[in-house]
Amino acid sequence: MSPILAAVDPLEHVVSHPMFGNHLTWFTNQSFMALVAGGLMLLIFPRLFPRPDSSAPTGAKNFFESILEFLRIEVFRPALKEHTDKFVPFLWTVFFFIGFCNVLGCIPFADFFELISGGHIHHLGGTATGSINTTATLAICAFFFIHFHGIDTVAHALMNGTYGQGHHQEHSSNGRPPHEAAHDLEHMRGEALPAELNPDPDALNNPTRHYRDDEFRLRPVETAAADVYERQFKKLTPAMAILLAVPLYLWNFAPHPFKPQPGESKAKWLMDVPFFLFLLVLELLGALVKPFALCMRLFANMVAGHAVLAVLISLIVGVPTLLGQLGVGLAAGTLDVAIQFLELFVALLQAYIFTFLTTLFIASAVAPEH
Repeated sequence: MSPILAAVDPLEHVVSHPMFGNHLTWFTNQSFMALVAGGLMLLIFPRLFPRPDSSAPTGAKNFFESILEFLRIEVFRPALKEHTDKFVPFLWTVFFFIGFCNVLGCIPFADFFELISGGHIHHLGGTATGSINTTATLAICAFFFIHFHGIDTVAHALMNGTYGQGHHQEHSSNGRPPHEAAHDLEHMRGEALPAELNPDPDALNNPTRHYRDDEFRLRPVETAAADVYERQFKKLTPAMAILLAVPLYLWNFAPHPFKPQPGESKAKWLMDVPFFLFLLVLELLGALVKPFALCMRLFANMVAGHAVLAVLISLIVGVPTLLGQLGVGLAAGTLDVAIQFLELFVALLQAYIFTFLTTLFIASAVAPEH
């Protein structure tokens, strides 16, 4: 810990430092640790999961598979339903990238390399998510991913002829048509199983098929009903669907509090449209605030913990006497160890929170009726 004790500024080990001096100011120690985190993911996951495998996992594979399945079943599927498998790769990547960055930041690589090199190697380590650039990039990626797929969902619904079919429709565990979920015993909580964990193996292994709500099409028995259905839900060409997807996405982006229902006066549009435009402005501001909140929450939490640790250690230097330094050092060292364990917990918690909120934002864009 001698490099920390010698630092005049307690934030010296928190802020970014260029790896190659003034030659490449943009490539910092935190950028390097982001590359390390990504490299570890490329080394670990393809090796542990090279192909689908139904055998019982052991060791590291069991550890990571438990986390993967927990996220998929308990976090992603309740919000995304039939869209789960489509977004699982992105959400898994976000969680483990942030988790690896955060955990690597808890290991004092910089102090270790500086100590063994006699002070010749500086700042070779750090927390990648302790840089606003890293967290902002993650938040921007999430922002475009969320709204791109929201627009993509509208476009596919227009091409499939399923746009505007109505409210969310639950299905029983065998995929049969709508029912009241409250009265479906197979959807109720089973013994020692989470509420969303269905006893049907097909529901567990293939949620895309089990929760085919948005893809569910009415099956008219009579020809006349089929003709009415085709007139109501006419399929559009890809070009027309893409052209209409953005305005329709914005049209549904905010609620319509006074939208006239069938049989009501069209004059209600005169009240609905102004309120809709006002709410649309608020929703668009909210769409910008959400990634900003993701960025700042992750950045602030990862910087705060390391700053507290640095300040505690720097208190030792501020004591003038050796005896006082020993007393303060004992107390600060004990508290430092406790905060280190808290930091490790926060590192994993922040990865979970970022991924969980991103999941909710994606669900609100592609499946708001859920």
